[in-house]
Amino acid sequence: MVTLVGDGIENPANVQALLEAAAMFGVPCAFRDRSVQLAPPVIAVDNAPGAESVYRTGKVHSGASVVVGNERRGIRPDLLRAAARTVHIPMPGRGVNTLNVATAAAVALYYLCGAAGRRAARGSRPESHRPAVLLAGPRDHVEAGSSLRSAAAFGWSTVAVADRERVWFDTARPVRAEGRAAARSHRNPLRVLRSEGVGSQHTRIVICSSDSGAGPPIHRVDLTGAGTLIVVPDGDWAPPPGLPVEYVQVPGPSRYRLVSGVVLAEVARQLGPRPDGSAGRPPRRGPAYRSELRLVTEAEGELLEPWELLHY
Repeated sequence: MVTLVGDGIENPANVQALLEAAAMFGVPCAFRDRSVQLAPPVIAVDNAPGAESVYRTGKVHSGASVVVGNERRGIRPDLLRAAARTVHIPMPGRGVNTLNVATAAAVALYYLCGAAGRRAARGSRPESHRPAVLLAGPRDHVEAGSSLRSAAAFGWSTVAVADRERVWFDTARPVRAEGRAAARSHRNPLRVLRSEGVGSQHTRIVICSSDSGAGPPIHRVDLTGAGTLIVVPDGDWAPPPGLPVEYVQVPGPSRYRLVSGVVLAEVARQLGPRPDGSAGRPPRRGPAYRSELRLVTEAEGELLEPWELLHY
């Protein structure tokens, strides 16, 4: 059994979410300050140079410490240096390129603790096979926002939300602000559509359920295809009758951001990297500058001598 470790976590809400991420996989969770020593081997989950994809790594040995870092600074340098392995979660999105720390922990644990017998990733034209995603009935605005952040990070440009609980579209201003903050909307190019069901363009519906009898594990089912709709329900969700529906099993039950993160990560893994090879963190861009001052001719302005300023 591995141990999930949070290194320097600041937000109390993330502490609780990390505890729930560990519970999804039946492993203990601990938190590190500078005085705590971790049992080797240490597996760091970080976008550090040279990190290997978590999709390609094998199952870790029992007793390992799987470490995720601070919300802003990541894992501290001393712990990165001590890590036996460093893995990253590929982020093909064009805007947001990080996950909520608890979501990242859940995704990492899913692949490091098992997910054996995975389907092979597609070899070409991944975007032509990207399925649609429906977040069905999220019950909390922050969980919905964090799930949308994950969708953008994993490469979606559009996601539908069946907002029966009114946590996203028809909400009070403070609730709306918190949800958008969780989605990182200021850096997120994602388009969120209001949806109450399934459109005629969907020829296949895959419902991702934490019910142990729902169906095969999600990583063993083909989740790709232009006519496929991936449904991530928050609780029960009944599709319209007469539609081709499949059920797949995901870890849980747990909070919505963790379940949706694992689902979206597995779909992204099956799609494979973009043709340009952008499967990891996009390269940092330098600052962009734009002039806001326009030079004018002397005729348009007024020329003042220094001595004239004394009369103002």
